[in-house]
Amino acid sequence: MAAKKRVLLTVNPFLVTGKRMMTQRSLVTTLDRHADLVIATAGDYDFAQGLVRAYRRVRGGRFEELGMIAPAADLWIVYSDGYYLDHRPRGFARRMDFFHAQNNFHQHFVAAGNVGRVINEPAAEAKTLKSWFAGLDPAEYRIIPTRLATSIDDVHDFRKREDAIVAKLDWGGAGLGAHRLLSDSDVQRFGQQLAEDNSHDLRDYVFQPYRPGDEKRLWFAGGRFVAGRQRHGGPTPWSDSTDRYDTWPYFTGAEGFASDLEAAERLRAHCGLDFGAVDFIGDHINEINGCGTIFTDYKFWQCIVDARPALVSFFIEQLQAL
Repeated sequence: MAAKKRVLLTVNPFLVTGKRMMTQRSLVTTLDRHADLVIATAGDYDFAQGLVRAYRRVRGGRFEELGMIAPAADLWIVYSDGYYLDHRPRGFARRMDFFHAQNNFHQHFVAAGNVGRVINEPAAEAKTLKSWFAGLDPAEYRIIPTRLATSIDDVHDFRKREDAIVAKLDWGGAGLGAHRLLSDSDVQRFGQQLAEDNSHDLRDYVFQPYRPGDEKRLWFAGGRFVAGRQRHGGPTPWSDSTDRYDTWPYFTGAEGFASDLEAAERLRAHCGLDFGAVDFIGDHINEINGCGTIFTDYKFWQCIVDARPALVSFFIEQLQAL
């Protein structure tokens, strides 16, 4: 019998401590049956020594630590990049330096021949940074115009031109660090918060015009659309309440879906993303998401969309093609 292919899977470190992390746990459970699976935890890379903290899945869905090992695998699936982690204890003055160190780390082991392939590829994952949008033509890709700022005066000027803007962390998710700026005083408060915050500065942010509208997400795996959802009145970092919203599947036949899918597929292809999601606010794309994308959507405790089977199937296909 042929030996199983080695798969290295980077996950959120909370998974190995027992958190549910349903998408990641589904991947671990399936891949452990089909491959020689080694788990690595985001944020636990030793960049100087070229090592990762590794685990094996054991009976009962628990994890046994193997210690620090050198990455070696036929396939490295980077499912979580650790945007939610504090970069400073890991030796980085800027959080973006932490991101680039991880991306370069993955690329190094492919170039050295220790790893056959990384998914998502580092070059594609770099384009999931929100600053990538700043170099794209908004009309061509139907994206919300995205700006960078070198001073708080730039933010003031952009806010005045657009009336209302949103400040987002270039590398972030789940609304982490997002601010809606409706006035000069909002911009002033934002600037003051940055001045008092030793974990972020203006270079960590991008800025987009504030656009109201339903939130839509289209999931992709293997370059193929696999599921979609639409949400009305969803919670935001500036919401007063999170108990009044609706969310439902979004698919062929829904109003505007065909046009949205065409725009999402064009942007995904331009990015080169293997798996992830394209997000809309109203009729325009506001983000593209790669590793770490959750492939389920819930309204409170009710599952509305579950795209995990398509994601798992994609990875099994990649494994079988090795």
